[in-house]
Amino acid sequence: MKKTVLLIITLDTKGEEASYLKQAIEKQGLNVLVMDVGILPSRAIEGDIKKENVAVSGGQDIETLLQAKDKGKAIATMIRGATLMTKSLHEKGRIHGVLSLGGAQGTIIGTTAMKALPMGVPKVMVSTVASGKRTFETYVGTNDITLMHSVVDFFGFNSILRQILNNAAGAISGMVKMGWVPSGSKRKVAITIYGTTTPAGMAIVSLLQKAGYEVVAFHPNGAGGMAMERLVREGQFSGVIDLTTHELADELVGGDHACGPHRLEAASDMKIPQIVIPGSIDYIVQGRFETLRPSFRRRTTMMHNPEMTFVKTSAKEMAELGRIIARKLNRFCGSTIVMIPLKGFSYPNYPGRIFYNPEGVKAFSKTVKEEIRRKIPVLEFPYHINDEGFALEVVREFIGMMEGGLLNKVDRK
Repeated sequence: MKKTVLLIITLDTKGEEASYLKQAIEKQGLNVLVMDVGILPSRAIEGDIKKENVAVSGGQDIETLLQAKDKGKAIATMIRGATLMTKSLHEKGRIHGVLSLGGAQGTIIGTTAMKALPMGVPKVMVSTVASGKRTFETYVGTNDITLMHSVVDFFGFNSILRQILNNAAGAISGMVKMGWVPSGSKRKVAITIYGTTTPAGMAIVSLLQKAGYEVVAFHPNGAGGMAMERLVREGQFSGVIDLTTHELADELVGGDHACGPHRLEAASDMKIPQIVIPGSIDYIVQGRFETLRPSFRRRTTMMHNPEMTFVKTSAKEMAELGRIIARKLNRFCGSTIVMIPLKGFSYPNYPGRIFYNPEGVKAFSKTVKEEIRRKIPVLEFPYHINDEGFALEVVREFIGMMEGGLLNKVDRK
């Protein structure tokens, strides 16, 4: 049975492009199902899924939308309809990948529909706005959407546009043909790792792999942490080691890797074992030094690279982070342990290094212990976060939660 690609497109403005893509994908041995998310009649081809059906699925009929002459309402209706229909088509096994193309409106319709599909389903968006500021945050977020810049606009065929469309057809066809990777039988563990907690992360991952776990690492740069939270809620993981809760500091103080209000909540809500560690909360991430606000320039800073400056958090802010973490974990006091390395939370927070901050470490630890519910253990260790001994303790505690004390899988030195 042939696999099918869903093509989400506004046929009233991009009928020629739809015909070209349909033929190109069919030449690769796949079927194409065209969903028309335009409003006006198409002069080129008709969709397999009519615009009238998409609109009704979104809560309105086409005639009502045309009479209202409200572009925003029309787009919102087509977004709802396309999203619901795309999700339904996938659940019924009728589609195996999605391709869309458009400008600002077409991109928001296409990518919103794609976000309704599980991770791993091929998704390609060809867009005129793919190179704009905040594009990935708006259109991709934490999803595995491949965003391709069209370079040129969709007004008449030319050799450049044909090549872009050809590449897009090849991309989605190749993804669909590759199929699914077997998930395997190992229990999956999520872990957050940053550059300044990499030694700890590498040691923990190695120990867990030796103990028979599959480990999936996330880069907590705002999108990374929330991607982990989303997959936890989808039931992808048996447990979480939140080694690097850095995003909470950026959210509090105003860093570039802010994560929104719901970070550090999914594991508790899903009631799966988690270990929470204050990795890299002792600084926030900003851009070039010359772009820092005056109050940040007066703090201790460190250039990570020419485009990224680390700004030291204060003891008061670290105390508040302890309060925030305690409040989030108090939502559910099941299999949760807080582990605190008392000699520093990141590579530069170490005796003799630029962000050494024993006052901040003490303030965080004190606040967590005061604010957290008694049923949630708070364990302190005489290690730096990147010490091998701390990694061993983390893995031992985690396996203890996961396997009821079967700690013999991790060798003690």
